[in-house]
Amino acid sequence: MSNHIHLEIQVAEIPLSRIMQNISQRYTQWYNWRHNKSGHVFQGRYKAVMVEADSYLLELAAYIHLNPIRAHVTDRPETYRWSSHRAYLGKENLSWLETGFILSQLSDKVGKARLAFAEFVGNRMEEGHRAEFHGSKKLDSRILGDESFVAHTLASTENVPEQKPDVNAVVSAVKKMYGINDDSLRTQGRMQMISEARGLAAWATLELSSGKLTELAPLLGRDPSTLTCAVRRMELRQGKDPLIDEKMEQLRHYLHESSCQVLTP
Repeated sequence: MSNHIHLEIQVAEIPLSRIMQNISQRYTQWYNWRHNKSGHVFQGRYKAVMVEADSYLLELAAYIHLNPIRAHVTDRPETYRWSSHRAYLGKENLSWLETGFILSQLSDKVGKARLAFAEFVGNRMEEGHRAEFHGSKKLDSRILGDESFVAHTLASTENVPEQKPDVNAVVSAVKKMYGINDDSLRTQGRMQMISEARGLAAWATLELSSGKLTELAPLLGRDPSTLTCAVRRMELRQGKDPLIDEKMEQLRHYLHESSCQVLTP
């Protein structure tokens, strides 16, 4: 839309938060490069609703495709340039978009499924705002489904403890990324690469780990106040420097991998 986007995403092993951060960072890098700008593009955190596929998958897809109609920016969903509706009808190819799963709910024949989807969406052209798709639900605003689905989802979430890497994992990941050892991280010199590595370690400790800068400080041979300043420098570069954004994402990937290895029986 003009100032926001709607996405219907199926999530598996990779958490939604990581997917959204990756999308946000990559799009911000491209947008700033394309328009010669700097800084953040998206305002605030995304809002997500978990949807029961059996009951709401098709309904939600149609609702998203009809957003431009409700906003009075077009008369037909297939004429809106920034929608995936044309791809579902087979009139456009988007390499990153998976249409098969939703279309298979209507027919195992692609041609028939596309016609059925067009009809399904067309029958809802006069549909207005649906609060449940915007996180307004009496049971739990984060989950959309019947009572058993909501209860099962909440129970599953409560039974999975949050796992975050500690400061030792952060230091190990940073050393792996930069190809350096403990002595290099603790050196008193001001080499740009080493200073950047320490700054990333401090940033990751606050953003991605269960640790604190007071725990990280002795490992890097620095005091916490110095590391606090290093974090601020990293945050100032975030969204403006594509290289530092890429390293932040790489560090996040390393830490995610190390957490998975720890949890593997």
